[in-house]
Amino acid sequence: MASTQSLNTPLSKSQELDTAEKVTKEFEQPGLLYVRIVEARNLNHVANAKALKESQPMPYLVIEFDKNETMSWGKEPKQEEYASAGTIDFNFNTSFDVSRESDLVVTMYQKKALRGDIPVGTVRISPAFDQKEQDEWFKLLPVGSASTPLTTSVGEIRVHILFKEHPKTAVKPLGVDDFEILRVLGKGSFGKVVQVRKKDTGRVYAMKILKKASIVERDEVQHTLAERNVLAKVSHPFIVNIKFSFQTKDKLYLVLAFVNGGELFHHLQMEGRFEESRARMYAAELLSALECLHSFNIIYRDLKPENILLDYSGHIALCDFGLCKLNMKDGHTTNTFCGTPEYLAPEILLNQPYTKAVDWWTLGVLIYEMIVGLPPFYDENHSVMYERILGDELKFPDYMGTAVMDLLKKLLNRDPAQRLGANGAQELKSHPFFAEINWQKLNARKYRPAFRPEVSHAADTSNFDQEFTSEEARDSCVDPHNRLPDSQQAQFAGFSYRKTSAESMQIGSLNGRRGSLPRGSLALRREGHGLRRWEE
Repeated sequence: MASTQSLNTPLSKSQELDTAEKVTKEFEQPGLLYVRIVEARNLNHVANAKALKESQPMPYLVIEFDKNETMSWGKEPKQEEYASAGTIDFNFNTSFDVSRESDLVVTMYQKKALRGDIPVGTVRISPAFDQKEQDEWFKLLPVGSASTPLTTSVGEIRVHILFKEHPKTAVKPLGVDDFEILRVLGKGSFGKVVQVRKKDTGRVYAMKILKKASIVERDEVQHTLAERNVLAKVSHPFIVNIKFSFQTKDKLYLVLAFVNGGELFHHLQMEGRFEESRARMYAAELLSALECLHSFNIIYRDLKPENILLDYSGHIALCDFGLCKLNMKDGHTTNTFCGTPEYLAPEILLNQPYTKAVDWWTLGVLIYEMIVGLPPFYDENHSVMYERILGDELKFPDYMGTAVMDLLKKLLNRDPAQRLGANGAQELKSHPFFAEINWQKLNARKYRPAFRPEVSHAADTSNFDQEFTSEEARDSCVDPHNRLPDSQQAQFAGFSYRKTSAESMQIGSLNGRRGSLPRGSLALRREGHGLRRWEE
């Protein structure tokens, strides 16, 4: 039987940890999860005949598994049938690639004429993965928010689930021919990121394509492999994951969950700045993600709006792990000079050994930028900006609240030993700015985001830069003169991940967006606003 966790049932301490950061259970044999949404019933109080008379669209569903989602619209019923029974016939079939355990999440939305569809209800289902058919009715529960408590169910939905393993004799290694390339999402010095559709399941992913010769030429092999290994066995609700990886003699291919809400940077540009409450929720989700990385002795080192994606529901997804430093236990230091100019911590600028505390500095810069619209020490002249980072007084606008000002003063402390978070993430979680956050509820994604990106379908790229999405999408050929010699192929021997005869990866990683490529990319971060990535 499939199981479902009631969304208004408190999580135990062990459940909270398991939800926030857990070691992924890998399948001995990958397979496909077949899902059929049959129908919904008892929906009279959320949509009725009056709504139909006013020509409002039917509710629709977003079905998500392992950070990959698809959408389905209900079939129009007769008014008298809908009014009397509150039923919607979906009869929608879909399938998902399975390489690790994950929950199936079904959320119903009511379409609005204007921006901002209303979430009606949701259910989280834990499939059995025992290759036995499951056909059950599940309660739809309200989608919670910071100010709205969860109450009773708003209806029921019938879901049919069946997991089938790939036959061991039938599975062949994945290759680029197993995917249809749809759009370009981003480009950089080592390659590009494209949107793809897996031909057998129809699932949409982001595929990162890297040229081996370029990686070797810039001495980035170890960084590329380190990126591939980051979070090799971790699943986190606010971190993008990799689904598959493979390689040819010329290129490396990473297939990632496609997060279609676009970069946080894009939305910040569009709106100028965010309300403090909205910034608080983003900051809390990022804090949870960074706490997870730190618990696995990883420093992120590149937190900025460009490396944060929004999913279809408005939750954040941290991506791009190209600057991560692994094996950083408590008290350990490193010296690599890397990051983004506006976000560099003072100890990095001073070429001093640094710890995980650099991530808390960058979180402070990000919170400030979300609320104000620019980083706290920003200047178009980098030399001036570095001087300001090292010595200027932190200034706040009149509209900034007392709690967030206190938080920023403590995060942007130039002494890393005295910086908030130097003794662990709990110091931040206990700060008054996050007083209203229930961390169990947050990690279970039970809060209803204040903003939800406009997304019309699973493959929607309207939230990505048209400079790239308008380009011809293809996997270009490599010039024979620029090919990597066979003698150097062994450097990438550890890149591909194989489980039986199927290739898949269960690691957190980056997603396609401008410049989300290996270290050394010098794509402009924003007009007159420095470089996306900078190091010496």
